[in-house]
Amino acid sequence: MKLRECAEVTQGVFTNRIETSNLNEDSVQLQLVTLREFNHLLGTDYRISQEKDRSIYVKKEKIKHEVLTDTESLVLHTLTQKVVWFPPEYQDLLLTNNFMKISFSKEVDVHFMEWLFNEHPSIQKQIALFTEGSIISSLKLSNVKEIELVLPNIEKQRKIGIIARLKKKKSALLKEKDMLEQVFLHHQMVEIIEQLGGHINDNK
Repeated sequence: MKLRECAEVTQGVFTNRIETSNLNEDSVQLQLVTLREFNHLLGTDYRISQEKDRSIYVKKEKIKHEVLTDTESLVLHTLTQKVVWFPPEYQDLLLTNNFMKISFSKEVDVHFMEWLFNEHPSIQKQIALFTEGSIISSLKLSNVKEIELVLPNIEKQRKIGIIARLKKKKSALLKEKDMLEQVFLHHQMVEIIEQLGGHINDNK
């Protein structure tokens, strides 16, 4: 089946079209999804980015659920062509135009779907064809809706979803382990240099 047959795909907003002043009594403050959160959840950048939090004020009537993160959907970044599931602590972030929200109309396991989009050869091949020849490798909404999917039953999806989450967690922990080892070795080397410096001064 095509993605449009089992999900609603919505492009994020252009912030300059909906942003208003904080002096407006009907406005509310919303945090924007940034690549810091996206990359962190994807596991490509486990360390904290220097990118600052971004927020804007928006009129209440312009806030639509379709462009806010939730735990039942996936978020696609159009430039990297990667998909991420946002956990509860990242709910209600506003998606900008470089992101798309994939809200499923059929029962699926979101962790399986995240793995399917990011790692299955068939999906990757389709995405590569959609972005072929583009100066900037970016997915269009119309193309995303046409992605062909083959879905196993929900029980198999859940089993694969659990494996995918464990694999992702293991990868993140290995990256953290490597980072901590690098920090430890750095401190060890600094201590050795300082000790050598002391011995050199003692011999003078």
